Amino acid sequence: MTAALAALALLAFSAEPQAYTVDPSQSAIRYHVDHKLHAADGRSSTIEGKAVVQPDGKVLAMIRVPVTSFDSGDANRDSNMRETLEASRFPFVVFKGVTSLVLPAARGKAIPTKMEGELDFHGVKRPMEVPVTLQFADDGSATVKGKMTVSLEAHKIERPSLLMIKLEDACAIELDLKLKKG
Repeated sequence: MTAALAALALLAFSAEPQAYTVDPSQSAIRYHVDHKLHAADGRSSTIEGKAVVQPDGKVLAMIRVPVTSFDSGDANRDSNMRETLEASRFPFVVFKGVTSLVLPAARGKAIPTKMEGELDFHGVKRPMEVPVTLQFADDGSATVKGKMTVSLEAHKIERPSLLMIKLEDACAIELDLKLKKG
């Protein structure tokens, strides 16, 4: 066994928890909403987050995004969105979750899993299961990609209307996160 492989094996079986933080410069959270007359997309890279991989493979994670950081490319739409979501009262969207991995995880190989957790959106906390793909890189970093659908009504958000037609209830969320060790 080469020295590099031995070092990787020791890291994989570490008795210490491994901490990761979101690198906002290489991460994004996107949303998509539909209306009968048009669709709207927005994104934020102002993401705070951390994950801890326990020696037994349990992963604890939390991400937080300021509501005001989402940008759709339309200032009027973004202003209306902040007002609808009551950003001054509920400034963050927060997800806290947990999953378990079989360790050691193969570097470079995508690992599909589900994060079981809670989404705190517009002051309403709801259980949420988020299918994600986790991938560890040789440099110690990791990527997390996932998609989920959030009901606006379940989070007590009054759906805006245009020409007396309300926005669809489903809000699609896409995660593309780069995690760095430490």
